Amino acid sequence: MGVGRFLRRLPDRGVRRSAEVVYEWLGRRLWMGEFASGTVFEREWDVLVLLDACRVDLMAEVAPEYGWLPAPAEVEAGAVDSVAGSSKEWMRRTFADERAAELASTAYVTGNPFSAQVLGDDHPLGLLDEVWRYAWDDDLGSIRPEPITDRTIRAAREDGYDRVIAHYMQPHVPFLDRPDLHAGYRPAEWGSPDSVVDPDEAGLDAWGRVRRGDLDREEVWAAYADNLRVGLASVDTLRRNVDGRLVVSSDHGNAMGELGFWGHPDEPVASVRRVPWIELEARDEGTREPTLEPAAEDERAAGVDADVRDRLASLGYRE
Repeated sequence: MGVGRFLRRLPDRGVRRSAEVVYEWLGRRLWMGEFASGTVFEREWDVLVLLDACRVDLMAEVAPEYGWLPAPAEVEAGAVDSVAGSSKEWMRRTFADERAAELASTAYVTGNPFSAQVLGDDHPLGLLDEVWRYAWDDDLGSIRPEPITDRTIRAAREDGYDRVIAHYMQPHVPFLDRPDLHAGYRPAEWGSPDSVVDPDEAGLDAWGRVRRGDLDREEVWAAYADNLRVGLASVDTLRRNVDGRLVVSSDHGNAMGELGFWGHPDEPVASVRRVPWIELEARDEGTREPTLEPAAEDERAAGVDADVRDRLASLGYRE
């Protein structure tokens, strides 16, 4: 940041915003940190739950509502660094070819459409179950957690993999109970496929609208927490229907203005880099019998790949 350029823009920005710019500029050099060099495969777990875009403090806030989660202080203390600040980069860095032998005995059950761009057909995983391809909810513009839970239970019980990863989309936007807070939606059309706008029509997402002052921060935070609760309800079911060490974590967090960042750019600001790492002992009590089956290969292929861009746009990703 050149001093001359900064001073020339001072009248347009104003003193307050200029002070914020200086703080952000310094902060990014002093407090950014670094992404983890090691992936989740360097830790011990049998079933890994990824709650997409889950901040550590968000998890700590809702934890007292669930008797099977640790206290808020333990949630904060147990946080770890992720390898990336976006789902796309998390997949690339986690499922690298050099781990092919280990990945061959790993099942990845995912609701995140980035798997189509990153993994494709030529992947090293023992199982890639892209649940988003056949259980996507066009009305929601997302995928609910229950299909992920069913397919994870099936993989853990029947397929003999050493490790199983369940990638839920919640608490990532859209907020299922507050579609009006996400710019990718037409609230008046809620309940129909027309509720999801085309990518080129979409404006700012919830985080950008908070930044601009169009939405109240606390209102968005409350909706964000409710989305996490939707995901945790399914995790509660999962932990009673699989065996072994179950870890609740996230691929990345989500910034809300820290050092000038919003959402989750692939930048190692703490609110994006730090993720929960909660270790639990799961036991299969047989309380749920999954019935969801993937579509046949020819049905999955028909038109789905063409919709990947639209599905990512409904989650707030716009190229």
